[in-house]
Amino acid sequence: MVEKIADTYQQHDLPLDVMTLDIDYMQKYRVFTWDLKRFSDPDGLAARLKAKGLHMVNIVDPGVKYQPEGLATAQDQDRPELKDQSNSYYVYNQGASQDFFVKRKDGSQMVTTVWPGQTVFVDFTKEAARKWWGDLHRAYLDHGTGGIWNDMNEPADFTEKGDTGANQRDSYFDDLGQHTPHAKNRNVFALLMCKATYEGLLRLRPNDRPYVITRAAYAGIQRYSTMWTGDAASSWEALAVSVPLFCNLGLSGETFIGADVGGFMGRGDGEMLARGYQICFLVPFCRNHKAQDEYDQEPWRFGSYYEGIIRKYLKLRYRLLPYLYAGLDQARRTGQPFIRPLVLEYQDDSNTYAMDDQFLAGSDLLCSPVLRPNQDKKRVYLPRGRWYDFYTGVPQKQQHMLVDAPLETVPLYARGGSIIPLGPEKNTVDALPNAPLELRVYPDARGQAQSTLYEDDGRTQAYLNGQCARRLASFRGRQFKLEGTDYGLPQRPLRIRFYATQAKAARCNGKPVAVTQHSNYIEVQLPDGSQSHTLELL
Repeated sequence: MVEKIADTYQQHDLPLDVMTLDIDYMQKYRVFTWDLKRFSDPDGLAARLKAKGLHMVNIVDPGVKYQPEGLATAQDQDRPELKDQSNSYYVYNQGASQDFFVKRKDGSQMVTTVWPGQTVFVDFTKEAARKWWGDLHRAYLDHGTGGIWNDMNEPADFTEKGDTGANQRDSYFDDLGQHTPHAKNRNVFALLMCKATYEGLLRLRPNDRPYVITRAAYAGIQRYSTMWTGDAASSWEALAVSVPLFCNLGLSGETFIGADVGGFMGRGDGEMLARGYQICFLVPFCRNHKAQDEYDQEPWRFGSYYEGIIRKYLKLRYRLLPYLYAGLDQARRTGQPFIRPLVLEYQDDSNTYAMDDQFLAGSDLLCSPVLRPNQDKKRVYLPRGRWYDFYTGVPQKQQHMLVDAPLETVPLYARGGSIIPLGPEKNTVDALPNAPLELRVYPDARGQAQSTLYEDDGRTQAYLNGQCARRLASFRGRQFKLEGTDYGLPQRPLRIRFYATQAKAARCNGKPVAVTQHSNYIEVQLPDGSQSHTLELL
């Protein structure tokens, strides 16, 4: 089924990079195992996905199957994740023998109920337990997994439903020898689990960037994990609340965020799914994920009309990847979130104070999504300065306005004074590395624009040692500059599109270059966008 879905995405010309495996890849929900009846060849699966340009991510829950049978005599086998764990479970054996599980006040293991049935939780306040847990991820990385999804890490506990007892409230953590109760440690449980996962992935693959997703979090989570907004309902109410959720997470320091497009629980429809993609195509983490016993909602499930709209915005997302990547670099360096409320940029504009139905992606793109069914118009507010309709390039002024927003379109505007980079249309991140880079220049009222471009190898830790390209693109007084770096970028053509600008000729680095005239912009093409350039419009 995994490969069938991946193949269908590619057959339908839909961009896709990751297939995420939920809990059913495990042996009866035992973490760090593979169910060889359902996934008989995980290495082969990962290799076949890689051949398609795709990556594999595995879910990992914090609950370990409570399985003391065979504990005294069991010996760990080579590659135990591929062995039958029904009689003696290696993860429980190791954790119990090293006293790594959360306890009750009387010193016994805190046994609860989650997906595996009787379950124990790891005491992540113990440094040795965190290292052990991190090293267990070899069970995935050795079989081609590229990332880890930490779920159920509040931690979720089925015996707590309806507040029927004091199950977790009677648990105690080591907490650096202080032996403190659940109440003190609950909020940091997920943070420490993600820290253990991140550091384990880094030890196992020291040259690669660890990729971790989490459901629960605490202050500082951005050091270790990306985050999605959990098991949201497939409802218009949940869609509407996703906008302030994204903005608030950004203001709280977590910028690599997203949601399950279309919702996780319940039944949606094609309109809701399309409108969901019209938000999430700009959000760093964009994933379509649905509960197993709910209705399927891949982009093609509701017919070709809705699929075409979803394809349009997924394609645009992939074109905007250079812009998203530069925004994530800015967030890493400065703490400024990528998805942000308008009030962050326009704090003296009282119109933005309670605005929760539109957002900024970076400082330069404003999105005003439709958040209710059966609407083909949207009331939009543009803050001070000049704005441009992203689709037409027509300049707009600060105003409240009612705009057409049929299902095929989400209102989207570029800020005057910005330069937006776009890559080629493609279906995987790694495709077409030498395709043209396009820079769209949107001058402000003074005729000026500026942005910072960012690129690195996209995979390794080398960017931390300066192996990256952070370049300034600027436009002033009819002169465009791209000031470069000595980082080895691929040679590729560069297309520069100037809106609200007139010119009949141009010189690049002193040599004449052609100017192509269009109805509302001019365009200049240069043979190599990896170098520094000075372009004068004449």
